[in-house]
Amino acid sequence: MKEKIFKSIKIFNIILSLFNLLMFFSMRCIWSGISKTLGYEKSYSSLLLDLPVIICFVFLIVAILNVSLYFLLDKKRKAWAIILLTLNIIFLIAIFVIIMLGGQDYMYFIWPKFFKACLVALVVLALTYLLFAYPKGKLKDCKIFKGIALTSIIISSIAYLINFSITYIQYKPVVYAVENTYQIVFSSTSESLGWVKINDDYYYDQNAGSMNSFEKVHKVIVPMEKLNEAKSYTIGIQKMIYRGPFGGIKGNIIEEKYNFRPVDSSDGLNYYSLSDIHMGSKAVLKAANYNQEKEFLVIAGDSISLVDSYSDAQYINKIAHEITKGEIAVVHARGNHELKGRYAEELYKYVASKNNQYYFNFYLDGVYGIVLDIGEDHEDDYWEYYGTANYDAYREEQLRFLKDELNKKEFEKYDYRLAICHIPVVFVNSRKNHEYYKKEMTNLLNQMDIDMCLSGHQHDLLVFEPNTLTPYTKLKYNEDYDSGTYKGYVTDFNFPNLLISKRGYTQTDSNSLTLKSHIGLTIKVDFVSQIQKAIYNTSNNEKVSMVNPFVNKDYQDEIEISLIDKSFK
Repeated sequence: MKEKIFKSIKIFNIILSLFNLLMFFSMRCIWSGISKTLGYEKSYSSLLLDLPVIICFVFLIVAILNVSLYFLLDKKRKAWAIILLTLNIIFLIAIFVIIMLGGQDYMYFIWPKFFKACLVALVVLALTYLLFAYPKGKLKDCKIFKGIALTSIIISSIAYLINFSITYIQYKPVVYAVENTYQIVFSSTSESLGWVKINDDYYYDQNAGSMNSFEKVHKVIVPMEKLNEAKSYTIGIQKMIYRGPFGGIKGNIIEEKYNFRPVDSSDGLNYYSLSDIHMGSKAVLKAANYNQEKEFLVIAGDSISLVDSYSDAQYINKIAHEITKGEIAVVHARGNHELKGRYAEELYKYVASKNNQYYFNFYLDGVYGIVLDIGEDHEDDYWEYYGTANYDAYREEQLRFLKDELNKKEFEKYDYRLAICHIPVVFVNSRKNHEYYKKEMTNLLNQMDIDMCLSGHQHDLLVFEPNTLTPYTKLKYNEDYDSGTYKGYVTDFNFPNLLISKRGYTQTDSNSLTLKSHIGLTIKVDFVSQIQKAIYNTSNNEKVSMVNPFVNKDYQDEIEISLIDKSFK
């Protein structure tokens, strides 16, 4: 009879100690209140601040002792069972007092965490039972194995409950240009705080005054002038192990420093552009190495074919950082393939955006830029979208945006004016998709005296030279280039529009699916001669000979364009 009572006490001890541990652990949201009640705000003692964490570890140790001693205690050592029972009762009373003194209002948040912790504890107990009470294998009597197994189970359970993970900067920074700011984007392996330090000034990943701590992706907005002057910046993260309503527990600070080279137009401009990468990163990185002196990078959409996972959404940043090393600005325009997939709706967190939209202007030294976003390449009622597309309204917003830009006339202050849109606005395909919006956008851009417009989407290297094609008339290849029609027409544009990129080695090869070479575009601007040169290059660092397929014009391997009258030489 006494043996049964003694065994019952040991089981009760286990249940009570686990209840105390899991309940106190689930009360994390009021831990800071415990410190405050004990007088933290009077002394600001770090011991008082950390006391709830210490108490939780004490509860954990007591629970482990209760479970372990269940198998080791015999009737001769029943005093230990009484001591542990007394401790458990004292802890239970303490928890009850804490709840009565101010925790009642928070039980709504505490109970769900408690039940989750109980579920994990039941799994641990079941595995412990299988290891110690019902062994049938050769490891039945191996105490080392059982000790390691039990320790692993406990550590894994704790790690799960506190959302433990090794924290480091996983995706390195990309400096996106938006308006007169840089949006510096980088990501951590776990949810953390994020910031950028320029000299002694800190800029935080925050929303409405509160630093974001439940995010892996950090977008920090800094003034262009500050970074341009400092020419270096430091990114930082700090994991929030726990963030409650009135306090929290932080991990270590992790920081990385980067140099930055701002655009300097005093001796001209040099920039590089890519489009339609479609996961062909190896060839793209080789192609981008052709221009080692580039002052900024343009990515004109469709870096990836489907944004269906977290890593997919990071693909643009991965490519952009590998090319720029976080040391020069990046201008990004969204492509139509980046509208597809589960993470497409959240892409604005990962790349350049303004008010969660992908159209905006940007100002670099001597450069006025504008980024547009046609959206999908079919009409909103196209069957593939299953009634989820509402891009006409989005394109209407951009028409209003362009009209506002015209009225503000900010572009008149800049020596060079650059427009970027993944789907070319000067070309209307045979289906006449977005015909109205492309005409309107063209007319508005015409009034801005645009020096260069860059587009992709067609997977072709095409030169749309102003004043050489008849607007709204079906495009035909010249006889020396090819026979037949391109199945579309151009709008009435007065600015150069170059299309990038394609896979392959020449303008006309059929290696559209090869991953061995990708063709990018360098543009060098000389403000003294008022000439800009456009040079296409392959992954082998070879220049690509270019022709205008519609007007029988051979540009060879360098296209020269006048900034004065936009004529091509």
